Amino acid sequence: LVQAQTRWWRSSLSHCVIPTMSEYSEALRVLGFPKGAQPTEKELKRCMERDALKVLQKPRMSAAYTVLMQYTSSRKSKQAAPPANNWMVPVPLLREQPETPPTKKRRTGSPDPESPEKVQTHPAARIFKCLDEELSRLGQKRWVGDIDWSEGSPQVSANDVIGARYPGSAPLEKLRNVAEAGAGQQLTMELLKQVLAMASGLLSARWVWIAGAPDVLILQNKEILASASARRARFGEELALFLVRRNFPSYALPPAPVEELDVICLDLTALFSAADQFLAECRLLRRPAMPLAEVRQAVQNRTDRVLNQQLLMQLAALSDGLLDFRWARPKFQAPAQLDVVQLGLANSSQLLDRKQLEERLATFRAAATSAAANGSLPCKEMPPEPTGKVQF
Repeated sequence: LVQAQTRWWRSSLSHCVIPTMSEYSEALRVLGFPKGAQPTEKELKRCMERDALKVLQKPRMSAAYTVLMQYTSSRKSKQAAPPANNWMVPVPLLREQPETPPTKKRRTGSPDPESPEKVQTHPAARIFKCLDEELSRLGQKRWVGDIDWSEGSPQVSANDVIGARYPGSAPLEKLRNVAEAGAGQQLTMELLKQVLAMASGLLSARWVWIAGAPDVLILQNKEILASASARRARFGEELALFLVRRNFPSYALPPAPVEELDVICLDLTALFSAADQFLAECRLLRRPAMPLAEVRQAVQNRTDRVLNQQLLMQLAALSDGLLDFRWARPKFQAPAQLDVVQLGLANSSQLLDRKQLEERLATFRAAATSAAANGSLPCKEMPPEPTGKVQF
């Protein structure tokens, strides 16, 4: 250790020069440096730039700078290498993967998911399967009667040669025996409402009047899914979700009607709701008036009900102050057409929100209930087609 310190002291003495001449001390005193200072070349150049005017005016300062520049070493100080960091730990670029992947842990207290076997054997799943298969069979049967097999007919579809996409519909009493025999389960009204609610639009229902008695009409929707296996899989997913929650939903089906007039009121309420919603959506496109033909098609697509002439006149009478039917000519020299316009608005550009639509529907329902209590529904004739000029 002593030898190493001695070598370091000798090397440091060899790199630094300490002048002892009187000229060097005098030069330090003249330039204002402290006694024994060892200014570097960089410091001297900076001082010379600062005292440039004095150097020209005073020969003693010029001579002092000359002395110091002669005895000052121009070598640069070597920069020592940074010390090694013995605490540095190499970090791998790739994360080391465990031998066995971690398993996903279930939350504490959450119920176990139901097995597919339990879902498939559930009474609701069996009822849905039987109802859907029977409605598909009835839909294909109706497709055979409705299709036009003539060559080049637009009704013949190359993508549906067996009528698999043709929806079916039938009254509940017609489907009850087939569903109960296939599922081995009694089809109660409570179970039917649960099946319809978990079908999520694949099946729907409404009241109809058949042979002097009310019945529930079950309708099939194949626009969402047409394949039987895909429809059962969708229902199974919904059923498994509600089995975990242990809370089954119920389909919003109105109470059973007492007479045929009550069924007509339910149909008119659904027709008005669909028409009013369609007209409100058209207002967003700046079309406050819509042709009656387009309104009829939109209502049929949304409610699966046909707005015939009798229902149209009853709808016009009960929607007094809410809807108006007027003739208009859409283009110059075009034939006049019957348009449907919403009434009860502040201006023609007012948009309706959901709350306002619900208030309008409640007004129509109250008018239909009041008319049904009197034993008959009023009718209102459509305005006659004008023979002269028609404007908007």
